[in-house]
Amino acid sequence: MGELNRETVTGVVLSGGRTRAWVERGALHWSRGRTTVVVPGAGIRRVEAAGTSLTVFLGEDAGGGSSMTVRHRNRDMVVALGAEIEAVIGDAGPPGTRRQPQRHTVPVWPLRMLFRVRDGVLHGGPWWRRALRYTVVGLPLAVLLPVSPVLGVAAWLLLPAGLGLLFLWVKMAALDTWWVMRRRGVTVQARYAFDLTTPSDSGVSHIVHFRTLDGQERAEPTSVRGHRDEITYDPRDPSRVYARTRVAWLGYALVAFTLTGMWGALFCVPAVIWLTELVSLAL
Repeated sequence: MGELNRETVTGVVLSGGRTRAWVERGALHWSRGRTTVVVPGAGIRRVEAAGTSLTVFLGEDAGGGSSMTVRHRNRDMVVALGAEIEAVIGDAGPPGTRRQPQRHTVPVWPLRMLFRVRDGVLHGGPWWRRALRYTVVGLPLAVLLPVSPVLGVAAWLLLPAGLGLLFLWVKMAALDTWWVMRRRGVTVQARYAFDLTTPSDSGVSHIVHFRTLDGQERAEPTSVRGHRDEITYDPRDPSRVYARTRVAWLGYALVAFTLTGMWGALFCVPAVIWLTELVSLAL
């Protein structure tokens, strides 16, 4: 698979409840809710991995001997993260960083979304440009063309939602992959890269680079990019990877699967009617 950058492709991401823990660039990252604590290896006294529980004890300079605990159902992942933490104990972290723990708190959800929208408008990718084109060109056409303006505006508003729901409905067809990853999948940090060699009609858009628990470095194709720099892979078949997206909260339940396809089709109906009337007027 080729040599990978170990500073960007690290190891296990342990998640239990609202707590997430991983090692990155010589420091332990411990996230709970909206707050993330970064502890350099020099601030860690020792680590204990017992069964499904992982406990990290901090030194005097990193919290007065306090400890942090996370639990996970996969014992192998607990042991693997414990070994990664032991490997960085005594490390001061990247050059230029302080040895004391650093605490970061992200803004609440509405403000965080506004910041992301701002960054997307200023430095957005092709999807933002397409959305801008659709807004600037689509709305005047829907209002000014000789078809009912009310129907045109309704079609303009509902068409993106309809197409998006139908696209989501297609993605949700992979229920077997979700179920396998839910039962035995292993979550690790990963590095995504655009796939410029595979034809666009193949459905592959990214190559994900990661390292398995046994130290094997992999580079596998994926059709979507996850919202975090991590993936879940099947330990029985590491070529089977799953990138979690923002729609993971749906749970891929059967009811949601059915309703998504139904509402996606319904939201596209005004656009179909509008196009039909426009074609009939043109003829």
